[in-house]
Amino acid sequence: MISNNFSETIFVIIAIIVSLTIHEYSHAVAATVLGDDTPKVYNRLTFNPFSHIDLVGFLALLVVKFGWAKPVPVNPYNFKNRRIGIIITSIAGPIANILLAFFSALILFKTNFTQESLGVAEFLKILFFMNTGLAVFNLLPLPPLDGSKIFAELFRGKMAYYIYSFERYSNLILFMLLWFAPFRSILIYLNRLLGTIIINLVQIFI
Repeated sequence: MISNNFSETIFVIIAIIVSLTIHEYSHAVAATVLGDDTPKVYNRLTFNPFSHIDLVGFLALLVVKFGWAKPVPVNPYNFKNRRIGIIITSIAGPIANILLAFFSALILFKTNFTQESLGVAEFLKILFFMNTGLAVFNLLPLPPLDGSKIFAELFRGKMAYYIYSFERYSNLILFMLLWFAPFRSILIYLNRLLGTIIINLVQIFI
């Protein structure tokens, strides 16, 4: 008989692979639709997880709850409107995660799970929290996260200058912040807030 800890680990691994793949694929689709074929050239316009998963980032997400995938290469000068193209392409990943969380919750609430299918319910819960967490984290206005590009292009001026100027130190800054307890508390609060909003929306469709 498979232990609960083992099965939960398998569910987490699958949820990470699905969530990161959909996130990066959404970036690739958005960029392609907006006129940039760079993702297709680099074979990122695919659901194949091997094209998107970074092994080190995957293991980091599994072990320390902080990780990354391979960023989708984009040439913003191929967009008809560079600013709008960057914003839409950047926000496409977090929106995909929010939608995954929404449909995970919707299935959970609308399905009467039997004893034999409780594993499915457990996986959907993990998928839900995985995607709310990824959406919140990636929307932070810190480089190289998606939110940094969104905020930089929305507000421009000094905001864009400060955001992009910190890009070279981005990984160090993120690691330092994640060791900072108040920062982790903020992330947890935002994650719960997004989860509550999604669940309230799901109630409308039940």
